[in-house]
Amino acid sequence: MAKKKITPRVEKGMQTRQAIFDTAIALFAKKGYDKVTVDDICDKVGVTKGAFYNHFKSKDQIILEEFKRMDEHYIKVAQDIERLESSAEKLRIFNREAIKLMSDLGVTMMKVVYHSQIAPNMRKPYLMDSKRFLYKITNELIGEGQEKGEIRADLSSEEMAIMLINCFRGQIYHWCLTNGSFDLVGTCERLFDLLMQSLALP
Repeated sequence: MAKKKITPRVEKGMQTRQAIFDTAIALFAKKGYDKVTVDDICDKVGVTKGAFYNHFKSKDQIILEEFKRMDEHYIKVAQDIERLESSAEKLRIFNREAIKLMSDLGVTMMKVVYHSQIAPNMRKPYLMDSKRFLYKITNELIGEGQEKGEIRADLSSEEMAIMLINCFRGQIYHWCLTNGSFDLVGTCERLFDLLMQSLALP
């Protein structure tokens, strides 16, 4: 079946959306997320506010777009590792690929993401939403490891998932504070080995 051809109008719309996204991220990085308005973004791109709202519901949704991309990546990784026998190894690979994604996004993007989540007007940070696939998949892999006897069961899988994610979030935050001065993936792999010694059965 032939692919549906993209019309010039649709292509132009896609280009405008990408331009809004790229410009917004650049402005967030330069001025700070909370100091940038929709008007600032529109002026820089050269579009009307109507055009902006045709592509994004709000300034916050621009950041949510990046989280959605992350979640899509987490789902794909989880599917790729499903065939592995060891739950601990699944958890290791899943964690490594999650950290690699953030490293690939770059320190500027991650600074913007973190800044947006602690902005004064952010009431419910999406970063901490336990319904995100990052939490769900990590929780499932730990629970699977507990059932197989690979991971200790004196704490709930939910509690351990939150602890694990928060540990790596601390490393990412430190990476942002130091402007990406160290190998994030390698550092987090070493941290994972250390944490697994505590999570594994004695």
